[in-house]
Amino acid sequence: MRKANLEVNMFRRSLTSFLRLTFATLLSFPSFLGAIDLKPEDVRGKATQSPVTILQNRYFLKAFRPELGVAYGTITNEAYTDTQLVGFRTGLFFTETFGLELQSFNATVSDSDDLKSLKRLRYRKFDDPNIEVHPDPEVNRLKKIIDVTAVVAPFYGKLNFADWLIIYSDLYLTAGITKLDTDQGGITGVTWGAGQRFYWQKSLSLRVDFKGRMYQEKANNQDHRKSTYSVDFGLSYFLF
Repeated sequence: MRKANLEVNMFRRSLTSFLRLTFATLLSFPSFLGAIDLKPEDVRGKATQSPVTILQNRYFLKAFRPELGVAYGTITNEAYTDTQLVGFRTGLFFTETFGLELQSFNATVSDSDDLKSLKRLRYRKFDDPNIEVHPDPEVNRLKKIIDVTAVVAPFYGKLNFADWLIIYSDLYLTAGITKLDTDQGGITGVTWGAGQRFYWQKSLSLRVDFKGRMYQEKANNQDHRKSTYSVDFGLSYFLF
């Protein structure tokens, strides 16, 4: 029995010495741990820089190609008038993302249904019941709009339509000066907007533009700030 216990104690001492030697060896030779030494870019959660900087070259180029176009639109926030816009535009991009544009619209104005309803109302004057009057709101109708704007087009890509048709497009922002011919004469204001261009051919594109224009007009013989919004659809052609 004593001999068996002695053999067990000797085995334990040998095992302890072996473990200590193994641990010391691992600490003395860290190269043994090289199998788990990961590169920083391979560690999950670490930001990596993709070598791809351009996914696809532009198929439709517009830098230094004069643009001519026509457009049809409408004023969207007039209460007493229905204003339709027909005009043309011309522009030039100096890079693929920056350019200048001039557009001119003639306005066709008619009374809205609300204004027609007001004009059908009749009241008798309080101080003279024999005289009939009707509401006649003050309306400053637009006659013509000229915009000179800078155009920034930072977004360019393509749309997949039901795996059937690929449509190339760019999204742009505009800002500049507007000149309006109204019933109160010429008024200068500021304009801003956004739009999207859909390319049909290398020189032809369909445009959708939203424009906001802010200016001052007279209301009850006082200066009044007004904002007018419009949406127009047009075709543009790039020369050369």
